[in-house]
Amino acid sequence: MRYHSPGVKKTLILEPDTQGLAAAGRILRQGGLVVFPTETVYGLGANALDAAACREIFRAKGRPQDNPLIVHTADLMGLARLARELPPRAAALAQAFLPGPLTLILPKTHEIPDEVTAGLPTVALRVPEDPVAREVLRHAQVPVAAPSANLSGRPSPTTFEMAREAMEGRADAIIRGEPSRVGLESTIVRVSEDGIEILRPGGISEEALRAAVGNCPVRGVFHEDAHAPPPAPGMKYTHYKPRAALILYRGKEERDEILRQWQGKKAGVLGLGESGGGAGLEGSILLRELSSPEDYARRLYAEFFAFDCMGCELILAEYPPETGIGRAVANRLLKAAGEKG
Repeated sequence: MRYHSPGVKKTLILEPDTQGLAAAGRILRQGGLVVFPTETVYGLGANALDAAACREIFRAKGRPQDNPLIVHTADLMGLARLARELPPRAAALAQAFLPGPLTLILPKTHEIPDEVTAGLPTVALRVPEDPVAREVLRHAQVPVAAPSANLSGRPSPTTFEMAREAMEGRADAIIRGEPSRVGLESTIVRVSEDGIEILRPGGISEEALRAAVGNCPVRGVFHEDAHAPPPAPGMKYTHYKPRAALILYRGKEERDEILRQWQGKKAGVLGLGESGGGAGLEGSILLRELSSPEDYARRLYAEFFAFDCMGCELILAEYPPETGIGRAVANRLLKAAGEKG
């Protein structure tokens, strides 16, 4: 039996117990789509060695065909089997951060179909640390290609409720997991002769990468040739966008001026630390105070979802300090706001 049939799917809701995880693994082996939690965001998974199953990911999400997928393996041995080579610097990063929210761009083996890599000679690989994700991979007995379980361009789901709202009727099964610990997609890196290139900031900060590789140069490369397939997810298309208009602000004065311009509209406000205080906010203004950049990362997409569910017409989000995971939060906010910060 193969699961990837056209049309609306009957989506099973699976519990993260032995029976549910075994069912998830069976569905993946048989060509179906399974939504499962990871420490970063919920993923929409398919057998990474099954080209037809992977094409279903693009159909379910409405994802552009030239946007490559990340392949998840249960352990470092699985990662090594799917990479044609593992340069010393990449091996050092894998030892330092995997399992965890890091993705490595590596030369692919012939096992990986072009549907996964958008025809590129490289593949994005990671080993998640979330225990449910690891058990799903163990039961599947195959590597799993899994982008975020959202409709293309929308915020990534970081809770079961968000994943269910996005993928019920599109995936064959959804695992009822806990909220994602990190809340932002993985850091994607590419090892070159010149050093380490960060293609997407995420749960592993630039500072942590620098500490792990010593004197090796580390730099961000967040934009490449617009006419070529992007080497990693998150580099080319609009991403993470809520339904409400999103405007970024720096400081209370700028925030309050924007709110005056939108007077009478229902608005949600994301404010960081003491600067996110609610003095002067009233009526149709909903304030969410974030205690730290880590809290911001963990809650960002869930707050977008909540504001949209409450009918907000505007979301105001404070621009975070661009250090540590704050750099990744800033990246997602700029992408969601159409690069207007």
